Amino acid sequence: MATFLFIFGVIIIIFCLVSIFFLSKGEAITILIYKTGICENDMSDRLKNKEDLIIRSINIIVRQLKLDIKIFDEVKNIKSSKLNNYEIDKLLSKAHNEINKIYIDNPSLKDIKSFDGIIKDLEKLEIEMISLRTLYNKCACEFNNFYSKFPYSFICKAKKFSIKSLYEGREIKGEIEKELNFIV
Repeated sequence: MATFLFIFGVIIIIFCLVSIFFLSKGEAITILIYKTGICENDMSDRLKNKEDLIIRSINIIVRQLKLDIKIFDEVKNIKSSKLNNYEIDKLLSKAHNEINKIYIDNPSLKDIKSFDGIIKDLEKLEIEMISLRTLYNKCACEFNNFYSKFPYSFICKAKKFSIKSLYEGREIKGEIEKELNFIV
């Protein structure tokens, strides 16, 4: 009976140690999931703001220059489409680049104060989105690296977490390198 109690006690101690080990590793995964979730929510809000600003600028461009560009039609129909944040970000970035080209090529648009203000707001918003994209991608990469390693893979599968997609586009690292190269 004493050996049974001893073996039972050892099993309980091992079980407790393994549980503590998995809980501590699970906390790291949970923190990364939490951070990516916050970034996704903030990114979603910024994308809605960017969409509104781009639609306003498209309306001004169409009214002033009477241009009909395919990417603008896709942006106008963005609410009726079932796109995720990654696809919306890509589409809005293409439209933003096209708007910047039109803005540079048409000096008459610079005289319209509301359009000039929209362009400045888009640039500020883009800086915020670059920082959010960088933070999200950093956390998502770290999570994805954990996802394939033991014991994290076991924890992720138990909690039904899946690999995170990454945002495409500019990130802060590239911006810093560009600025440093410009200074030198």
